[in-house]
Amino acid sequence: MKVLIITNNCMVNEAVVNSGESCFRNFTVDFVPDLSQMEVLIKARDMIHLGAKLVMHPMMGRIRPHETPYKSVLLEVPEEREKGNGTECDLNSVIMIEDSMAETAKLLQNTFALKYDDSMLPDLQYLDYLLLRAGAEEYRR
Repeated sequence: MKVLIITNNCMVNEAVVNSGESCFRNFTVDFVPDLSQMEVLIKARDMIHLGAKLVMHPMMGRIRPHETPYKSVLLEVPEEREKGNGTECDLNSVIMIEDSMAETAKLLQNTFALKYDDSMLPDLQYLDYLLLRAGAEEYRR
């Protein structure tokens, strides 16, 4: 089983690729800096439909989509998926990702487009990183 992080957060990418933190050991990162939160969720959903499974809820941590531009999703990708063989879809993962996408769309639609002050971005990246690290640590247990 391969563990994959899909993220638009440069701090998460840096932590997984360069930090050597034990909670991220042997994880792979798909760093997509130009994708929005919704596009990160769509990419994760597409992988789930092909057999990947959510490791942690995409909306964990009570940080609302309109409060940050960053999103990181942690998935288990079966070896069969990597080789191109079909695998069954995890129904719980499908429900969680679809609910997360619906909630994200609702919150972003009812909120004016936020412009984040550059001084806020490192803090928002750090919050996303901490949530992902907590999920990775729990996964390791």
